[in-house]
Amino acid sequence: MPTTALLHFNEDMARARAILAHAASLRHAIPSEELLRSDLLRSSWMFAVGALDAYFCDACTDVVASTIIAKSRQGTITLPEFFYEIRFPIRAILEEYDERENWRWRMAAREMMERENVLSLQTIQKIFNKFFAKGSRLFLDLLEAWICHPDAKVRLFGITTGAYSALATARDKDIARRNSLDQFENRFADIFQRRHDCIHNCDRPRRKPQRLNDPNHVLRVIQDVEFLVHRCDEQIRVGFKQFLVECGATGATVASVGY
Repeated sequence: MPTTALLHFNEDMARARAILAHAASLRHAIPSEELLRSDLLRSSWMFAVGALDAYFCDACTDVVASTIIAKSRQGTITLPEFFYEIRFPIRAILEEYDERENWRWRMAAREMMERENVLSLQTIQKIFNKFFAKGSRLFLDLLEAWICHPDAKVRLFGITTGAYSALATARDKDIARRNSLDQFENRFADIFQRRHDCIHNCDRPRRKPQRLNDPNHVLRVIQDVEFLVHRCDEQIRVGFKQFLVECGATGATVASVGY
């Protein structure tokens, strides 16, 4: 289960918030000071998206390794066909490991994700939805609960909890969810694109750096990244356990797949 992945994510987001707080405290009366302040705001943004990327890569590592460990401990488990198509680095499997039983599977899964990044909602869906039952997949299946979550923001979904709850018919709510999914996807596409601009061309997609001088703008990015990861983490924890049970794992096996 992705306990360590979430721990590291929360630690990294605290670092992003610390950079943001420092940037907000700086003077910006002259151009050089303003540019330094903006660059720190960019750094906070990049830290936040980097923490998201690391979380989903680590969570994938945990889910894959835990599945193999469950199978090795309970041979009667029947895995779905897609799992047998996952490709692992042979070296990582053949290495000798002294740390603990089945550590090789975690190392193999980690090396599998070493050169990957998870910087699109479509990639997140592709990785994790194979493990979730129909009706509980990212993102549309979960959108109603997310819209109604206490931490939900209008900028994420384009509708408030109260306005969504007041919709009279199932059809109206279905339309609202689909519109909200568009809003959600567009929001994160913008967040990921700005990170790409910062990493690949120092936030200078044209002749000069894009403006970024409002700490609250970056704070909202941090909040939205945290919302996405925390909601997905909740679903991974519940959905992955259900996946193992549906494969035939006993409760004891499910409880033993941590490292």
